[in-house]
Order: sequence, then C-alpha cells, then structure tokens
Amino acid sequence: FYCEFCCSIAYLHEGLEPKVVHRDIKSSNILLDKKWNPKVSDFGMAKVLGSGSSYVTTRVMGTFGYVAPEYASTGMLNESSDIYSFGVLLMELISGRSPVDYNRPAGEVNLVEWFRGMVGSRRVEDLADPRIVPAPAPRVLNRVLLVCLRCIDSDAHKRPKMGQIVHMLEGDEFPFRTEHRSPRAAHRPSTNARTSLLAEKAGADDADKSTWR
Repeated sequence: FYCEFCCSIAYLHEGLEPKVVHRDIKSSNILLDKKWNPKVSDFGMAKVLGSGSSYVTTRVMGTFGYVAPEYASTGMLNESSDIYSFGVLLMELISGRSPVDYNRPAGEVNLVEWFRGMVGSRRVEDLADPRIVPAPAPRVLNRVLLVCLRCIDSDAHKRPKMGQIVHMLEGDEFPFRTEHRSPRAAHRPSTNARTSLLAEKAGADDADKSTWR
C-alpha cells in the first residue's frame, strides 16, 4: 500500500521537471480504487519547484500535525517538507493515532513527539496498532519505524529522498547510515540515537516481504 503511494510521490519529486511538491500529504488525501490501490489526490496546494531551485518561499499552508517544522517557521518549501508529512502519515498508519489528538493524555497529544519518546525508551512494540491483523513481523516493523524516524528528522537535509524510501520499504537495500552518540550525549535519545536503536534490529536483516506490503 504505502510503497505504491511512495512511488507516486517519488514521481512528483524525481520524475518530473520541474518537480512538484504536493504540500498537503495526509491520510484524507489518499483515495483507493476498487482494487484498493492508493491514489494521490488534492493538488490544490501543490507548488512547482523550478530547475536549479532548492526551495520556494510561499505562504505556509497544509494540515496541522503534518506540516514540517522548518516550513512552518520560515515558509521555505521543498521536497523535504513532503517527506516529513509522509513520515507522519506512516506513523498514523502504524499506530492508528491521529497526528494531533487533544483527547489523549499529556505527552501523547502530538504523534511525532510521542513516537520519538516511545522509540527512545525502547518501547517499539507498543507503537503498532493492536487492531492490525495479522501483526507485522518485528523486523518489518523495525524497518518501517526506521523510515518514520528518518522522515521526521529535525534536520531537513538529513531526510531521505522518496526514491530511497521506496527501496527501504521494499527491503531492497538499507540506504541510511547510522551515527553513534558520543559518551556525553548518551543520556539524550537524539534522532540519530533512536535510529541506531532500530537499525541494530532492521539493518542487517532482510524484511519479511510477505507482511505489511
């Protein structure tokens, strides 16, 4: 499901010239045909990124909870903004939670912050929605969660390209290097540290391609 959706976004980012930034990737903008194939919809906010341009400055638009923080604060838009939104979408799909839910306890209102905290405290198994049947294989779950972490990296330059994400989810390769923490930073579960926790489990193993695709 999500691999097909990734291919669609990868085409917008990497298969067109000039490239197109969707700017409003979210669950309600994915339509399913009669065969349950996902289709990208609602290009009303899309922006064209001209050749040679690394970003376009525009009025901040999008859906709260999905908007990349650097875009929200500066108005500078590029493909990495879509990547962040996709990471939130993937977390939403895995956990069954909304990006922002004020009915949840403090610390769980924001999906991204809750997700980071759960990975940092090594509670990865508790991230998956128990309503998913059959439950995803552990190696598959770790691999998908690793993609989520890379997509929501606070440093937009470190987020993967959508084409890389496609390969990652398909299990064809492990394109992301992991960085080790210094002893001084050992007490702080940074994005790189969280990624390393999952990479230890997902990086050396081939994902079970029969589950969660």
